[in-house]
Amino acid sequence: MENSIAEIESLRNENDSLKKIITEMNSKYVFDSISFRKIYSKNNKYERNADFEIELLVVGYNPDKSYFIKYDSIVDRQKINPYFLPQSEGGFKYKTKLTEKINNIWIEMNVENDFGQQKKGVLHESIQTKN
Repeated sequence: MENSIAEIESLRNENDSLKKIITEMNSKYVFDSISFRKIYSKNNKYERNADFEIELLVVGYNPDKSYFIKYDSIVDRQKINPYFLPQSEGGFKYKTKLTEKINNIWIEMNVENDFGQQKKGVLHESIQTKN
């Protein structure tokens, strides 16, 4: 009898936990996919020593768990000069100066969603200057 009462109490607690999860899921939109878009600034000139701006927009992500890290290269499996891109209104903005004939931009992407898809990868962009 004592074991049955303990088992019933355990099942009630489990049921309450499951109800909380269902309530949380019902209050959120569950994304079936993650959309990603790069937006280049209209002010980009593509000349040497010019400023270059890009915004990475993500739809279907959790802002508390998603991040983009810009880095220069990888040496011995370590990122050189890693920098977390700041997030603002669903976008992650990056600004740099085009100092070389060919400028490589490397960004690690980690987009997470508690109830939908996740997306991870590396974005690479090579930007050639005009002069």
